[in-house]
Amino acid sequence: MAIKLSQLAERTGCRMNGSDCLIENVADIHHAEQGQLAFVYNPKYLDAINLSKASAIIIKEEWLSKCNKPALISDNPRLAFAKVASMLNPTVNPHSGVLKTACIADDVTIPDSVSIAENVVICTGVKLGKNVVISAGVVISENVAIENNVYIHPNVSVGKGSKIGHNCNIYSGVVIGADGFGYVRDGDSYLKVPQLGNVTIGSNVDIGANTTIDRGALLDTIIHDGVKLDNQIQVAHNVEIGENTVISACAAIGGSAKIGKNCLIGGAVGIRDNVEITDNVVITGRTFVTSSIKESGSYSSSMLLDRTKNWKKNVIRLKHLDDMAKRLKVLENKVCKSNPGSD
Repeated sequence: MAIKLSQLAERTGCRMNGSDCLIENVADIHHAEQGQLAFVYNPKYLDAINLSKASAIIIKEEWLSKCNKPALISDNPRLAFAKVASMLNPTVNPHSGVLKTACIADDVTIPDSVSIAENVVICTGVKLGKNVVISAGVVISENVAIENNVYIHPNVSVGKGSKIGHNCNIYSGVVIGADGFGYVRDGDSYLKVPQLGNVTIGSNVDIGANTTIDRGALLDTIIHDGVKLDNQIQVAHNVEIGENTVISACAAIGGSAKIGKNCLIGGAVGIRDNVEITDNVVITGRTFVTSSIKESGSYSSSMLLDRTKNWKKNVIRLKHLDDMAKRLKVLENKVCKSNPGSD
């Protein structure tokens, strides 16, 4: 598949500079060949343009003088590149139909446009929209509702009563609707609390490989429209994640936490149970959120990398921080008493 650079400019809202050419695919600027389109999003890569064999470059207007090739001009080269990559590499869905090894309850209606692969299990009461792709080894439990254009990759488990909106991608190993982690102390043992809620997932949601979304205890766990979850994320019972929030790999979100709209949450972030995070919050990687965040902005915690010898010294000093603060307060009081006019 090849598209003229001028056509790509029109479809992406970019401006073309230089002569027209055919583009067959996209590539990294250091490895691109003739017929390929690369992009520059950072000025430190401008010197690579002259050495690149790419037929064209996506670049910002202010860097155009550094480009000796045909170009697409964009305020956001990374976004334009993503659009072009999607055009040149469209998702190819399997042919519709049901393979013989699938096990499907008698009351489930399968639209003609749906594709169901090997060893899929679909239980009673399930409702499927149009153009749904269900890959090998997927298990869909009772009374699940899946809307149009959902792609479920291999070995996904969808628990009973879950709801999945339009245009979602659910990648391999995801578990939706597992029991939430709810127990009550009963003497020397623990009594499991029945998890009676479900999981509701909006439209245009992506859920990365091996992520788990627990069902609610009483109310639903809710993932709103446009949310993007990376791999290996734990979403506990009754969590609510607002529209267009993006969460990186290995984050863990405690029960009943509420996360607002348009948040960016870094890798390995821990969010304790029952906290609330407002809209438009950025939380950098490995931060531990122990209390609610009520103002938009960027938040961080944890210690930066250091040589082990220095790190050990600083950890030991941190253990004495409370004692040092108390001693400093005593000294401040003494200074204030000896100098009554001082602040």
